[in-house]
Amino acid sequence: MFTAVDHPCIACLDVRRQADWYCRNLGMRVVATDGKEPPGYLVGYGDTTTGGAMIELVPAKDPGPRPDAHARFQPGIRHVALRVKNFDAAHETLRKLGVKFTVDPGTALGGGRTVLFRDPEGNELQIVER
Repeated sequence: MFTAVDHPCIACLDVRRQADWYCRNLGMRVVATDGKEPPGYLVGYGDTTTGGAMIELVPAKDPGPRPDAHARFQPGIRHVALRVKNFDAAHETLRKLGVKFTVDPGTALGGGRTVLFRDPEGNELQIVER
């Protein structure tokens, strides 16, 4: 019955800026948009018919704390993981982009190299090479 995780959703303060950042810096592309104002986006490495990793970016409509105000192990979704083929190259690219790493590189649960970082609005992301 259930086959896969389709996508996580991130509510954004500036959804256009976030979509641009994810595409330009993480190699994603816009898979779909809803045409509303402000728009919602589905960005990722796949598409809606064949699958692949995607993230929904929607405009934030309710007040609340910034994502980076939450404690690392507070209940709830804490990060979105992106798989990479070459950890060192991806880590260096992120470093050159000036992203804020939240931990030093380490070993991922289940094996592999990993590091956590934040997008421009403070959402925690992870790269992992398995």
